[in-house]
Amino acid sequence: MEFEQPNWVVRGALGSLVAAALLLGVGFWARHAAVAPGQVPLLVSHSRGFWVLGLLAAVVGAALFQALAPLPAPRTAATGALSARPPATAPTAWVVPLIVSLTTVMLLGVYHSLAAIGVIVLGVFVVLLGSGLAQGALRTGDEESRQRARNVYTLLLHIIAFVGLSMIYINKLRSLFSATAVLVLVFLLLLQLTEGEEASGARRLVYALAGGVVLGEITWVLNYWRATGWTGGAALLIFFYLIAGLILNHLRGGVSSRDLAEYGGVSAIAFAVVAIAVLR
Repeated sequence: MEFEQPNWVVRGALGSLVAAALLLGVGFWARHAAVAPGQVPLLVSHSRGFWVLGLLAAVVGAALFQALAPLPAPRTAATGALSARPPATAPTAWVVPLIVSLTTVMLLGVYHSLAAIGVIVLGVFVVLLGSGLAQGALRTGDEESRQRARNVYTLLLHIIAFVGLSMIYINKLRSLFSATAVLVLVFLLLLQLTEGEEASGARRLVYALAGGVVLGEITWVLNYWRATGWTGGAALLIFFYLIAGLILNHLRGGVSSRDLAEYGGVSAIAFAVVAIAVLR
């Protein structure tokens, strides 16, 4: 008997709409709050209300996504057919919505004109809907659907990484805060990036943590750079791309010399372009 999946398309759209609506309210609040780059969230009294509201919106949106998450439809090892019952899986549907929401709160703290709020909230809806549908396909689709979903999901996670890393870097906070924030962000993103791979949860956790530590250390070094937020975010994204690519290939059977040349070469060229932009 084939396991019947819930309508995760409708659920993903509903979760994305609610999360975007919550962040729209946070955006309007930002217009009246004295929020500016360089402030540690929650520690600055005159903008604490904005950060508290943003945190609540992020938590509520993430919890809603988790509640609406589709159940997995695994395949049996022998036949590849859908099993009648989904096994217990780690509840991770909240991770990407939480990251996107918190990143959006930081983004709204910097850009909160009416036009910026509209564009940002629309982007949040599109990204959350796309990532939710891709994650749903990874859990419930056939092999072809899962491969397409994997490509879309990987692209969206890199976009989220770029904006999130840029928003952390734009504040130019002490490494104690910025490097720690990057470590947590990258750890969660790498954990999501390896979802659906044929690897144990323990291996995924170890690799995600190692990648987070490396990016945290790189952030500490880049804090001495005179780069802007978006340029610094681009530099961190290059290292994220390199680490994520090597981790994925390692989990899929090992990193070959071709993989090293591909990811290393692309990363080196991209970093050279960013470095020239900063030095000029």
